[in-house]
Amino acid sequence: MNAGNARIGTENARVHLYTVCAYFRTMFAHSDDIRKHSYILTPDRYIGTEAAEDDGEPFENKMKRLTATLREQQKEAAKLDAVIAANLKELEYGG
Repeated sequence: MNAGNARIGTENARVHLYTVCAYFRTMFAHSDDIRKHSYILTPDRYIGTEAAEDDGEPFENKMKRLTATLREQQKEAAKLDAVIAANLKELEYGG
């Protein structure tokens, strides 16, 4: 069953909740806890969220740095994709 961005699976009156985001956190919640929350399965009701640590780098600088890194990685990915495509073509698996 999927409820929002949480999924559940039952096992002996306890429910396994896990998110598909937020660092793939997971936990078990008993059906009593879920009942107390009116059967709302929003993960943050069961799995705490800690504040992110401030690394001291200003947001604008971090975004510029991370964007530059992303662009470099995208260029490298394009080169690797071309090598893979050429190899597949050589093996007669590419068009």
